[in-house]
Amino acid sequence: MYKTVIDYDVKEDDKRIILDGLIVDTKNVLGGEAFLEKSFSVMLKDENNKIHGGIVARFDLESMYVDLLWIDENLRHQGYGTKLLTAAEMEVHRLGCHYSTVDTYSFQAEEFYLKNGYTILGEIKNYYLHHSKIFLRKKLKAGLS
Repeated sequence: MYKTVIDYDVKEDDKRIILDGLIVDTKNVLGGEAFLEKSFSVMLKDENNKIHGGIVARFDLESMYVDLLWIDENLRHQGYGTKLLTAAEMEVHRLGCHYSTVDTYSFQAEEFYLKNGYTILGEIKNYYLHHSKIFLRKKLKAGLS
């Protein structure tokens, strides 16, 4: 007999068991190393190494997924977000990725991603407190600037 357990203190070992199971299942369908995701970050730091913004993303053999992108409020609208995003895109393109995908809320950065060449894949209306969750994607090209 199995039981369902809800846990608000998720342990890394427990997450690893679930991820390892998912990797095995995915490899059975896609073969090889198709699901070996790697995480990386691109940070905006000052001369004292203090972080003022950054991206945390993960990528596999063909696509990057931007998990987090944040710029200090005092530095917004000065091009730093675009510089970070471009650096992340260039890095994964260099490693063989062809796409970048992201999600954002309707009150956050939809226009930023559209301005940076992303197109809307879909939207979940009223996802959170009447705000939509928007999914966007970009085909990465050689010679990103």
